[in-house]
Amino acid sequence: MEIQHLTYTFPQQTTPFFQDLSFNLAAQHVNFLIGANGSGKTTLADLLTGLRQPDQGPLAVPRHALYLNQHLPMLMGVRISDVARLVLGIEYGRPQLTLTDLQPLVDAATFDFLTPIWQQHYGDLSGGQRKLVQLLLFLQVDRDFVVLDEPTAEIDREHAQYLFKVMQAHPQRTYLVITHDRRDLDAFNDYQVLWLADHQIKAALTKQAFKQQPPTASFLQAFQHS
Repeated sequence: MEIQHLTYTFPQQTTPFFQDLSFNLAAQHVNFLIGANGSGKTTLADLLTGLRQPDQGPLAVPRHALYLNQHLPMLMGVRISDVARLVLGIEYGRPQLTLTDLQPLVDAATFDFLTPIWQQHYGDLSGGQRKLVQLLLFLQVDRDFVVLDEPTAEIDREHAQYLFKVMQAHPQRTYLVITHDRRDLDAFNDYQVLWLADHQIKAALTKQAFKQQPPTASFLQAFQHS
């Protein structure tokens, strides 16, 4: 996915936030977007998924994109099975979705995670588990381009492994993952790191190039964990 000369100005502003921004997303790979708070990572994600329009007309974004940036509000009294019916029942036209129905529709990691909690109430789970339930279910929806905004925030590392396994189960997708946690990169055999600073992509690094960077590299300050 090639982005060329992207310019964007916030409403009621006269100075562009992004001006002549160009970079490449590695297709069918995991792309990590890092940068300091306020650097524009979420704004860039909004542009890439069509939620915002650049100054020079529509951006050629994938038609089948999925942007996961927050929780959907859920009543704490609903069961996990109800959440699955809301997300996948609608997508697949199966409003009475059962656990038996679920198995052929999802990858193994998602089924393993949901099976023991299928009848539990949503409110009985931890905040991280509730977030993971939604992430895993939405990741079963067939999309070519998936943007995840801080997906492992609030999720412990044990449960984060489920998320990584699900992403790896769909290697045909192009992922853009906004993160401040360097440990997220360790879950993948290959990836690209994009460093956003001063309203530009300052560096685009392969995994090998990223690993060769000295500990004093400026962009490493974007991570909260070493």
